[in-house]
Amino acid sequence: MPLLAELASRLDQGPGSRALEKAREAVARILLPERITGPLIQKYIRKAILNHTWHALPPETRALMLLARRLPRIKSPTLASILKQAFLRIELATTRGQALLYGALIAMKKAAQDLHRLLHNASKLLILGLSYLNNPPIYRIYG
Repeated sequence: MPLLAELASRLDQGPGSRALEKAREAVARILLPERITGPLIQKYIRKAILNHTWHALPPETRALMLLARRLPRIKSPTLASILKQAFLRIELATTRGQALLYGALIAMKKAAQDLHRLLHNASKLLILGLSYLNNPPIYRIYG
């Protein structure tokens, strides 16, 4: 069993996971707000319940979100980063989030000079991602 666990961990550290991390960072810059407030946390809780990602979140994160929604503003950088990770997970469960993620991955496969321009243009990433998601699974090819 340890051999299988090590192989699985090595698969996660491949070049594809680095591209996925960069794409997640780009999507986070586009989707996530800079300032976190109580009503914003409440909005994300409702969104997570509606798109069925609430129970996929770890119990600690759910408890933090339920407690932090009572605060008027989040000032702690640690709590803000934990909440932003949860917000990103909730956003990536939506069609718009998935489309932006796939759009960022496809943009990364294209020429490097267009990468900087494309990553800051959310509408182009959304169009690329939606066209990818609308293809049948057999025709889904990056770039």
